Amino acid sequence: MNELAAEPITWWKSFLGGDKDALSALYRHYFPVLYEYGVRLHDQEELVKDCIQDLFVKLWTNRSTLQEARDPRLYLLIALRGGIYNKLKPAGVRRVIPYEAHHDFRLTFSAESAYVKKEAAGLQSKQLLEALEKLSARQKEIIYLRFYEEMEYEDISAVMGITVKAAYKLYARAIDALRGILNISMSALLILLAQHKA
Repeated sequence: MNELAAEPITWWKSFLGGDKDALSALYRHYFPVLYEYGVRLHDQEELVKDCIQDLFVKLWTNRSTLQEARDPRLYLLIALRGGIYNKLKPAGVRRVIPYEAHHDFRLTFSAESAYVKKEAAGLQSKQLLEALEKLSARQKEIIYLRFYEEMEYEDISAVMGITVKAAYKLYARAIDALRGILNISMSALLILLAQHKA
């Protein structure tokens, strides 16, 4: 495990022990990632920020019942996704409603996004964004998690609440759909996605 990955795990352990500074460190470290993911699940930025705040308040309140996290980022993304869904559920509805039935997953970048500064201007980038917008909400979400968050399939399955096998299938369908829309080879598509992320 590299030093960068070890630091959040150390913060997590300290926060579980009652260290408020460690919780603050986790908040500062993960807020950009949580915000980026959250505004793609729902376009109301204030609601997303509120959900992130609520998440960290609940973490502190429930710290005595929490366990050590293998990957704090994974834990926090799953918790944020659930928090946003719960905020959007109609009052009195207790069952879980599939998110994509009522909402879309946005792959456009907000003005605050660091990616805006990096995004290469040009026809290929524009064509890729247009193609991505034609995908289903879950296809867009898996492309985002795989390419922009660089998550492994096991972690994607945990965040999206699907099996690892389903994650592989969903990713394959998303890539096939993109290739069909753009009419390019697999290698050309992967290069284009990598350039767009850089």
